[in-house]
Amino acid sequence: MTIPPPVWLLDIDGVLNAVTKTPDPNVWPLDRWSRGEASDGETEWPILFARPVADFLRQVHEEGRAEIRWHTTWQQEAGAVGKLLDLPAFPVQPSPEWAVQLRGETEEWWKIGAALRVAEAEGRSLVWTDDDAGSRHLRRRVRARLTSVVPCLIVVPSPRAGLTPKHLRKIDAFLTRVAS
Repeated sequence: MTIPPPVWLLDIDGVLNAVTKTPDPNVWPLDRWSRGEASDGETEWPILFARPVADFLRQVHEEGRAEIRWHTTWQQEAGAVGKLLDLPAFPVQPSPEWAVQLRGETEEWWKIGAALRVAEAEGRSLVWTDDDAGSRHLRRRVRARLTSVVPCLIVVPSPRAGLTPKHLRKIDAFLTRVAS
């Protein structure tokens, strides 16, 4: 029986899109950063990203090391960012909690339910990259619940830098470990 690869829940702002006007040359050399605009045909959004991060995502996907799913407030517009970064078409993680949160009907962070479904219902190892997955949104009890079910790596980058070389090495090591 073949074990399915981990699911990688991928946020955009603060993870792929560095939330800053000036990229940090201490994270990636300036010539490795790119600017562009993601567009849905009507609206354009400025994006600042490190090309090595996009290259890493593309490689992980092409090698089948993880099933990458957008898990972002961008929802269906995430495809516009993927297109700008020349990424394959990743699906958007189903998250009915998103609409509930928009209506103000819950205090729990909307992204938690989807992560728990990946771990508990799908039984899949999980990589979750989200600048908001710190203690304010992702409480210790939820982290413990996730990691008690499946191997789980939660990466919380600085929103001004996004994913760094250190983060990519950590993700690479995790994917290697769960594949063996």
